[in-house]
Amino acid sequence: MRSLRIGLLLGIRQIQRASYWTTGLIIFVMTLTFLNLIAVSGILIGLIEGSERAVQRFSLGDVIVTPLAEEDHILETERFVKTLQTLPEIDNYSVRFRGNAEIEANYMERRDLAADRDVVAAVVTGIDPLQEEAMTNLSSTLIEGEYLDPTEEGYILIGAYFIKRYAEQFGDVFDALDDVYPGDTVRLTFGDISKEFEVKGIIQSKVDEINLNTYIPEREFRRIFNRIDRNADQIVMRLEPGTSADTLQASLTSIGLDEYAKIQTFEESLPKFLIDIKNTFNVLGTFIGSIGIVVASITIFIIIFINAVSRRQQIGILKGIGIHREVIEIAYVAQAAFYALVGSAIGALFTYGYLVPYFDRNPIQFPFSDGILVADPETTFWRFVTLFVITLIAGLVPAWMIVRQNTLNSILGRK
Repeated sequence: MRSLRIGLLLGIRQIQRASYWTTGLIIFVMTLTFLNLIAVSGILIGLIEGSERAVQRFSLGDVIVTPLAEEDHILETERFVKTLQTLPEIDNYSVRFRGNAEIEANYMERRDLAADRDVVAAVVTGIDPLQEEAMTNLSSTLIEGEYLDPTEEGYILIGAYFIKRYAEQFGDVFDALDDVYPGDTVRLTFGDISKEFEVKGIIQSKVDEINLNTYIPEREFRRIFNRIDRNADQIVMRLEPGTSADTLQASLTSIGLDEYAKIQTFEESLPKFLIDIKNTFNVLGTFIGSIGIVVASITIFIIIFINAVSRRQQIGILKGIGIHREVIEIAYVAQAAFYALVGSAIGALFTYGYLVPYFDRNPIQFPFSDGILVADPETTFWRFVTLFVITLIAGLVPAWMIVRQNTLNSILGRK
């Protein structure tokens, strides 16, 4: 402890006597290293995290109910709905009916009956327009036309990937309808049943579940698809702030509703490949950040080494008057620790005080998501520990190299 106290005192004195420009430059390098270690992986993970948030906000919500593996629909849907209406934890919910159908456009203008029809196979979702709007704010995704009116019938919302002028930017990936605008009529066909719908609006989002979907009122869906039993295909819920999805899931399970459907939290519903991509991006970001750690450690090594060499005579005198070599080593390690702590502290304040809130307000506009900066505090802490330890080693090695030299040679300046 005596050696530690004396070593820290010597380290503090050396920092106080050092050039302010030199100290500021070293701290700046450590700050950039910390930001590189956190921000690079944070932005890479933020690409996927931003996509997940969009799916949670505009499509799936916090808790999702889907049919059991052996069933086609959610059993006892009416019982589910009545239960949800009594739970104060639920802010909004939406009951959805889904089916596959053909949508044909420009069939009235087709003169040659032998010519190819302008038709696409699409997912059709039956919704209560007011419920869906309260749950996902679906109208905010409109790029043309208007939202569904619950008092009207015979109207349809079509996802942008089914419209050729929007889908063609992706090449020939999607089958799409040509020359379709709000106000045009399309024909929806399921089996032997066909019904004409007027295109009420076109919707586009960075959520594929919306772009590859079409929406009609629930009552019309059940008539076309012969869904007399009212059993839905999906129920999504948004919870009140501060409510745990796991708690609600446990509550629904405790009253036996899991016997009629599969109840999942949003995190449980994520596909495994998406989680794997996040982990891969995390590893990639860590690797890139590690390069910054190596650069910073070399910088610290060179600075401490030059500092020790320039003070070689003073180090020899300290050893000559009885100061143990480990005290001198502690002094230089303390300098390295100071640079790492101050640089990392500034980097952390900048990250959590400015960068994370900034990217939350102004996400990076990628074609498939609104990218944000993800900086998990636990991950940040362990990366700081890694940076701190490596910096201490980078400060110890040059000090050890100088201190172990012969005392008399050091005092006389001999090699």
